[in-house]
Amino acid sequence: MCEWFPAAESTVVVDRSAARHARRFLDDHWCVEHASLLRPHAELLVSELVTEAVTHGTAPVVLRIECEGDDGVTIAVSDRDPNGPHFRTVGPDDAHTTNLVEVLSDEWGVRTRPGGKTVWSRLVV
Repeated sequence: MCEWFPAAESTVVVDRSAARHARRFLDDHWCVEHASLLRPHAELLVSELVTEAVTHGTAPVVLRIECEGDDGVTIAVSDRDPNGPHFRTVGPDDAHTTNLVEVLSDEWGVRTRPGGKTVWSRLVV
């Protein structure tokens, strides 16, 4: 874990400004010591994960950012809808499309729990 930037969590406002507020939170809690090169991907991931949760999930929506030191950064967004995410796809045709989170992440997944889910993405330094 990171000694300079401890894990941070915020409940996201559920409206059209959600992604903007989430990016601002990312700015305030981003570890420049370990993860400065990952910042552009992290901004896109936060926008995509929060937009997905606000659009298709159930409030409250919670954003968590955790620097893992030299191992990377994990970004997670939780909501109370247990159903899987509905990510937009990117790609030249339907046979080879994938979601933006998959493209940008080194690892990603969905953890379901009673009363909701967490979609997480890991970026490796």
